[in-house]
Amino acid sequence: AWSTHVCSLMNLYCPVYPLKGYAFSLSAKDILASSPDLTPNDLPQRIVSDKYMFTSRLGDEIRFTSIGEFSGWATAPTPRVKTEFIDESIRQFPHLEKYIRSNADNVKCGHRPYVSDGILLLGRVDSFENLMVSCGPGSNGWKLAMGSGEIVEKLVSGMTEEDISEELGFDANAFSPKGRVLTSPLFSKICRAGWYV
Repeated sequence: AWSTHVCSLMNLYCPVYPLKGYAFSLSAKDILASSPDLTPNDLPQRIVSDKYMFTSRLGDEIRFTSIGEFSGWATAPTPRVKTEFIDESIRQFPHLEKYIRSNADNVKCGHRPYVSDGILLLGRVDSFENLMVSCGPGSNGWKLAMGSGEIVEKLVSGMTEEDISEELGFDANAFSPKGRVLTSPLFSKICRAGWYV
């Protein structure tokens, strides 16, 4: 999400917006140790998702994530949204209510780099000979990271988008920042002033 800030330092407009996401984690080991009535099968074992939230198991960690909120660059939870997030977590996992409520103060927020058209910005920026971007995946960052990294690696090693398209079997130009990441000194100056950069 900070790509916009970094690009503004080079007088570039990069249409990536901060989509604030909410998350908190619980320890499966701690829950099982303090609740003899719960078994490992009572806890999420894999990714559980619905239209409101994702819950995943990462080793001992049970991670709850949800919400996409446009609220500028603020990373503090919005109280009303945080309450909805906790309530939804309890609705989905009522047997974990006391653990969820006891961890409500541990809700953290971070920015998901969001592009309004949903298409990742990936490739060379025309204004600079040595600048490439890979940004704007929104909540798909984990899904796109390996492929995006491979494309950047191929570009850095001298391959063209056409070479990459032929090798990987899809149009690598579909993600191109051409016409999307633009030279805009005035806009960049206004942004830097507003962000105190």
